Amino acid sequence: MKNIIIIASALFTIVSCEKKEVQKENLSLNLQKGFEQTLIYSTSTTGNNNGGMNDATEVKYIIDSVDKDSNYYVTGEIMRMTYNQKMFGEEIHFDSRENTNSDEEFGDEFKPLINNPFTFKIDKYGKILEKQKFTKEISGDLNADQYNIIPVVFPHEAIETGFTWKEDTSNPLTKSIMPVSSSFTYKGTKDNKIEVALNSKMEGGAIMKDTDIEGKYIFDAKTKSLISAERNMPVQMGGGTASFTITPKAKGF
Repeated sequence: MKNIIIIASALFTIVSCEKKEVQKENLSLNLQKGFEQTLIYSTSTTGNNNGGMNDATEVKYIIDSVDKDSNYYVTGEIMRMTYNQKMFGEEIHFDSRENTNSDEEFGDEFKPLINNPFTFKIDKYGKILEKQKFTKEISGDLNADQYNIIPVVFPHEAIETGFTWKEDTSNPLTKSIMPVSSSFTYKGTKDNKIEVALNSKMEGGAIMKDTDIEGKYIFDAKTKSLISAERNMPVQMGGGTASFTITPKAKGF
């Protein structure tokens, strides 16, 4: 009789485990009209024998409206740009808030982007449906394609931990030269935060080797708004590491 009870208990446990559903997550945006967020896009190099550089761009976003299909109409505005380089014996300093920049030509090239609002449309997964259009006309060589209120396009289906999806994340300015293919993996939700891991490969073409890029993105579990983003890659010329981050604006910038 005792053995029968043990067997029955084991069978019940197995059946219960089989019926237990895997918890899935829907990664679509849940932002409201009027939502505002200012993000800092930064790039820096460390440990490079040729020198180093760092830049930062401050972009303010506001959700103008949300239609019945959960598409978002967004206005972005580049509020400030900074760039510092000390490489190959050459120094460049630019800050859009200063009048004492060391490279006026560099500044003149990017000034049309600053304080020039642009509008665009995305769906609830972050895909750009209508590309960025500036209020004041700018040169065709300049664009804001890399600026979106979230840096990834979420999958349409509900997903579970370990789910991976692929996306082309090439910089539109260098896509024809160095295309980038990326894989994103949902790592789960903890403390009301969602983590997504990034693995990318940038094609080096005829001159450079292919480069592996690693990173992670953290999103708010409720709204799916960005909390932080980080990508790191080795620098082939001079060694060291190049890091790219996106963070909400902090005091002092």
